Amino acid sequence: MTEICATRYVLRPIKLAVFSLLTSGFLLQPQTLQAESAIIKTSAPAAAVKASGLTGHYARLQESLLAKGRLRQDKRPADAQLAPDVLTHNFQEIALRHEYSGGSKPLLRWETPIRYSVAFGQSVSDERRIRDRADIGGYFSKLSRLSGRTIMPVSRHANFHVLVVGDGERRSIGQFLKSNVDGISNAAVNSILRMQPNHVCMVVTVPHSDKSKGIRSAVAIVRAELTGKMRQSCIQEELAQGMGLPNDCRTARPSIFNDNEEFGVLTRHDEALMTMLYNPALRSGMPRKDVMPIVERLSRRAMK
Repeated sequence: MTEICATRYVLRPIKLAVFSLLTSGFLLQPQTLQAESAIIKTSAPAAAVKASGLTGHYARLQESLLAKGRLRQDKRPADAQLAPDVLTHNFQEIALRHEYSGGSKPLLRWETPIRYSVAFGQSVSDERRIRDRADIGGYFSKLSRLSGRTIMPVSRHANFHVLVVGDGERRSIGQFLKSNVDGISNAAVNSILRMQPNHVCMVVTVPHSDKSKGIRSAVAIVRAELTGKMRQSCIQEELAQGMGLPNDCRTARPSIFNDNEEFGVLTRHDEALMTMLYNPALRSGMPRKDVMPIVERLSRRAMK
């Protein structure tokens, strides 16, 4: 069983390295997660809990992207027309490949209801938690409408965790991940613990060993240091990737699944991919050769 790691990165693109298990001196207490908006309590030093120096770095990066016309908010841009063949190609690149391994993979999506929880590091203010809960809940509702899957917040036994944490807090959540994300491997845990500053956010999806059962669990990491449109973009892309669209494609446009950061929201193109992914004609475990003829028909229908 291999997890799928999808990362939104900026600055210089580097692949995540896989390391041996990192033994952390900090412990996160899973029993403290008693509600969908729980606070992650760690024994990390107070300095690590405070907002890190990355806040200013990401703020400057956001200013630079906006000055270049990036992080666009238009979902149906007039300067990016769609065609069925483009949608078909992009579905193959985004749904049937993933960022850190070559070749194609079988189709994977959620075949069961999604039970999500949102937890925050202590560095996240009360006001910010309220806004994030509303944004994440509203966006999951949209993903539910697009996919037809039941997506609900829960206080226990979540299978999709969204963790909003500062950089120091993120390095201390290894025990929480192993205790709460069903089936996650040591390698995937270490990928999260060792995220570099140019890895803005990340989602890890864990498939069932029987691929026909689809995705087993997922965890998305949202950096607490992000603000504004970068925070919004991080949430929207990573949660969508956690639904089964894990790859970024350099030629996909208009799309949030492109590391050029041109679009900062889920576009009409991306919504079409999500709806196609969850069409009843498709199912988890299908190989590319069986998926693509169906996708070609769905693409033509989506563009009518």
